[in-house]
Amino acid sequence: MKKTIIAIVVLVLILTAGILETIYIEKTFKELSERVTEARNLIIKEDAEGALKIIDDTTNWWEERKDKLELITFSPDLRALSAALGETRGSLMCGDTQNALSKVESILIMSDNVREIINFNIRDII
Repeated sequence: MKKTIIAIVVLVLILTAGILETIYIEKTFKELSERVTEARNLIIKEDAEGALKIIDDTTNWWEERKDKLELITFSPDLRALSAALGETRGSLMCGDTQNALSKVESILIMSDNVREIINFNIRDII
């Protein structure tokens, strides 16, 4: 009886941790998408200075989030997102808005892919 209770408690803890991990991942990537979309809209309006500020803020925010994500999951693409944000920043600093727009689009697609890879979904079971 004691072993059964311990097993149930452990199972509940594992499920709770998995649910909290999924919520954290979803919130993080939703916010990343919103931030990068805002930068994309400013780039389209040719407001490179405004987009640069958002990319700078997003890069700092992402580095903190990435460190936390790496504690609970692993994907080399998390670091690739950091590199892509840096490339976007560099393009904006040089005034190359066309390249910055290309990088931003890549970040949006890459972030969706990374979220799907590291997040738990039914395909992982099947």
